[in-house]
Amino acid sequence: MHPCRTLSISLALLSVTTALTAPPAAAEAPATITVQTGDHADFSRLALVNAQGAPAVDVGSCGGRVAFSQAVPWPLEALNGTYSRRLTGFQTAEDGRSLTMDWPCGARVTVRRERRITFIDVADPPRPARKPGAPVPASEGVLLAEAPGASVFPMIAQPPAPEPAPAQAAPVSLAERLSPVASAQAQPIVQAQPVVQAPPPVQPQLVAKAPPPPKPEPARTVAAVPPSAMPPTAAPAPAVQADPPIRAFDLDAWAGDDYPARKQHLEQRIADSQGRARVDALLAMARFTLARALPEEGRAALDAAESLTPGPDQRYELRLLRDAFRALDGTADPDDSQFVRAHPTPAAADHHVWRSATLAPSRWTAAKSSLPIALKRLLSYPADLRGRLLTLLAESAGEAADGPSLNLIVLEMITLDGIGSTDGRLDFFRGRLAELHNETAEALTHYKRAAALPNLYGHRAQVRSIELRLASGVLDDPGAIAELESLRYAWRGGDVETDALAALGAAYTRAGRIDAALDIFGLLGRRFGATARGQAALTTGRGLLDAVIGHLETTPGSALDALSLQVRYGRTVALTDDDAGTQQRRLARLLARGGFTLEAARLLHTVAEATRGAQRAAVGLELARVLLDAGRGAEALAVLDHTAGPAPDAAAADPQTAKRRALLRAEAFATEGEAMRAFDALRGLTGPEAARIRADSLFRAGEWPAARAAYAELLGGQDAPLPDDIAFHALAAFRAGDDAAVTAAAERHGKALAGTRWAGLLDALAVPPDPAGKPLSSATVGGQLAAADALAGVLRRWKAP
Repeated sequence: MHPCRTLSISLALLSVTTALTAPPAAAEAPATITVQTGDHADFSRLALVNAQGAPAVDVGSCGGRVAFSQAVPWPLEALNGTYSRRLTGFQTAEDGRSLTMDWPCGARVTVRRERRITFIDVADPPRPARKPGAPVPASEGVLLAEAPGASVFPMIAQPPAPEPAPAQAAPVSLAERLSPVASAQAQPIVQAQPVVQAPPPVQPQLVAKAPPPPKPEPARTVAAVPPSAMPPTAAPAPAVQADPPIRAFDLDAWAGDDYPARKQHLEQRIADSQGRARVDALLAMARFTLARALPEEGRAALDAAESLTPGPDQRYELRLLRDAFRALDGTADPDDSQFVRAHPTPAAADHHVWRSATLAPSRWTAAKSSLPIALKRLLSYPADLRGRLLTLLAESAGEAADGPSLNLIVLEMITLDGIGSTDGRLDFFRGRLAELHNETAEALTHYKRAAALPNLYGHRAQVRSIELRLASGVLDDPGAIAELESLRYAWRGGDVETDALAALGAAYTRAGRIDAALDIFGLLGRRFGATARGQAALTTGRGLLDAVIGHLETTPGSALDALSLQVRYGRTVALTDDDAGTQQRRLARLLARGGFTLEAARLLHTVAEATRGAQRAAVGLELARVLLDAGRGAEALAVLDHTAGPAPDAAAADPQTAKRRALLRAEAFATEGEAMRAFDALRGLTGPEAARIRADSLFRAGEWPAARAAYAELLGGQDAPLPDDIAFHALAAFRAGDDAAVTAAAERHGKALAGTRWAGLLDALAVPPDPAGKPLSSATVGGQLAAADALAGVLRRWKAP
């Protein structure tokens, strides 16, 4: 067969002829197929020869599937018994209708058909920074001469001159280039971008003791060594730029192949140098640890360098490296990072890598604009660093629910030697991707595979699986609590514990176990509030706090639970809350609704002192409302004056906000008995709230007829009258001597006061009928006694605290 003749001499060929099991009626079904496998130096091939029809071929990331419409007696024993570098794990499925196989994750698979033959060619996964079939670059075969024990950096060299002049100096070793005390005869090496293949425009020359040689020294381009780390020369130093452009990092060269030797050499450099040279040596160590994804050691080197009074150019290098380590940890501040502040965006691919890593945790929309360039550049990064950055990007894309971007990142993880395939990381992100695509069954399958590993991503997959099954209705809250409790006590440490605790607390909340949920919330604050993971833990606890307060808001009689939350975990609530104090304000409303006005006022006082601008004015209005409900009008006025500020901003000057502030001021004046000032505050305001404050002011001032008329207007409105309006109207009419108005109010609104604190008031105020000299009946006496008892009850309730 023609395709098989193209295979190399090392081809292993398996040819098996099988018969399809088809019903006799299906005469048009294919009679036989032939299965052939073979290995080539560059690819492995599976060929299927079918007389009629072509099979369906599904290509996955780590394997594939071939399916026919009818069952096929596949030669599994022969297939699995034949050696193949890339095709393994043959199995049948669907009652023999399909054949599945495994190949290396990220392999390049080509499927093509020629007449009756279907070819499946599986090539090796692409190597980072290598094109398939390209020759080995010179950088892998040319090394600088060096001292014993020193580590080396790859370099790109042109072919040497046929006969070097005898007067030329010997090549400068890497140890001399990185040594703080180097030969004065060597010129500094011109720094080049790590991906440049051609020599830079300026060709470095080696200075010789004798007259210049007839032919110049071949130019060399060395991996990114800081200019300050080069040996001193007699040439004048270039002017130091105050803010040099962000340079690309040749991190693959800095990582090297021999970690112990390179680290020992850099440590020796640090120990043997002083002053500026020592800062250069520490910068070299920081670059090395960044390439090796060792942030703790890198930050220690940067701290040591900053304590040695670095120069302006060195300070910029320190700042750049510190920003890179912050980006690597996901703790960078985009507003204070050189990778974000550089304008316009440099064309260097490395800049896009670190810019995306800096923006990803908090500003994913801005970070994804650099994602295609960053992913391409990551192909040339060292494996450990590449894995850390890809994980950071995948986490951020998952949090932002950006399925297309997460798909690109996951595909790169699969392509680059299956990053995360051994620790469950890849399965976790593939499950998250399936979850974003609403493929619940596939997501649970990936989470189950990741959960089989007892590590960080395995436990995170367990938590996500529980939450996904809860959302889909497969799992109820008691079952989720049981699984989360077993996870909580079986393994501790890492970010997954905070996620598990938050999910467990939310399940407790839904089940009505508020005490247990509050204990979980307090545990998040106590155990993680002061640790390096504290901020992430508190951010996780914010979701639990929102669930607890939401449950309390919709549950009658939850005032004591709200008070318990404030008294026991008030500090943790404040740490967990956002800048606007949203959760604390909700909690204060719960406390005020339950009658705990003192605690609510204290909480709002704290929030008001911590906020500014429009948020401070809004909190001040809420605090004044609580104080007025407690009868503390003078304090409410002070709060309104204190939170408004000398020049109210645009939010405070909003008509609705200004009206609310004026109403609260008028109510506070009325509470304090200053009717005239209340009327001044209400000038120009209309509506039932303003009319009610006017009537209340008249009532407190003893203007009974005017108060009766004002309350009568409220009762005559379209809305249902309030019990307080009915009662005060009747009391004002009674004090004004209008018995007819009292009797009319009793006949019209008597039933509206049943069950309120005013029950029985209208009956007590109504004038009893005139007996006209006749003896009183038992019914009349009983009614008057009942009215007297109701009035006594009103008096007791008014005097009660």
